[in-house]
Amino acid sequence: MFLSLRKRYSDWIIKSAFERISPKRLLVQALKGDDVECSCCGGKFLAFMPFGTAKNKRPHCLCPQCGTLPRHRLMWLFLKERTQLLKKPMRLLHIAPETFYFNTFSKHPLVDYVAGDMFMPGYKYSPGTIDLDVTAIQFPDGSFDAVICSHVLEHVPDDVRGMRELCRVLKTGGFAIIQVPMLPGLERTDEDTSITDPLERERRFGQHDHFRIYGLDLKDRLESAGFLVEVVPFCDKFTKQEMFRYGLPAGEDVEAYYYCVKA
Repeated sequence: MFLSLRKRYSDWIIKSAFERISPKRLLVQALKGDDVECSCCGGKFLAFMPFGTAKNKRPHCLCPQCGTLPRHRLMWLFLKERTQLLKKPMRLLHIAPETFYFNTFSKHPLVDYVAGDMFMPGYKYSPGTIDLDVTAIQFPDGSFDAVICSHVLEHVPDDVRGMRELCRVLKTGGFAIIQVPMLPGLERTDEDTSITDPLERERRFGQHDHFRIYGLDLKDRLESAGFLVEVVPFCDKFTKQEMFRYGLPAGEDVEAYYYCVKA
């Protein structure tokens, strides 16, 4: 009887242990190595994972530990090197925050963090995120020291109005980091807000819910909204070996940062 009880107890311990080990944890352990390194979570792995749709799956992309993508890892390096965020007290407005950034900024003692997104049926939002329309932001003029708005404006019919709102809620001297998908070599933004067919939007603008694909005139648009704009080709500072190790954007995925200051 004692042996039977001991066996059942051992089986329960093993079962409980496996139940506590999530598939994600098993994957992280399986990929442990030193070939690549996530700049966001610091994890080191044999490789980053593929990411995307069945028709457009990109290799060497997703961090198995924190779920960041190449543009997220590049943004984190940019924020640490080029801004005072996380170094002194700041009030930050973050439009459509990614999970890694939400979890990091919302807990940081130097960041008074406001995360906002336009709530849509069928989507989940991190607790504490507020319903926010970037073309009609519900905060007074000069409310924030910094704004992050990455891959949002291409979804907004009146993007210039959104740019003006971002400038309005910044304090004088405050900065906004704007990032959007761009087509290399395109001089003027290709847009058409009258297109409603998702397939035509995807064909022309790269995604079913985009209204445009931006060109080099983005700088002019942002300046017309009231910003002083510095275009920062941040990827240029990294070697090919560093680009691979940190899983940073490459080829047509490379995007400059638009560092915008309210004068």
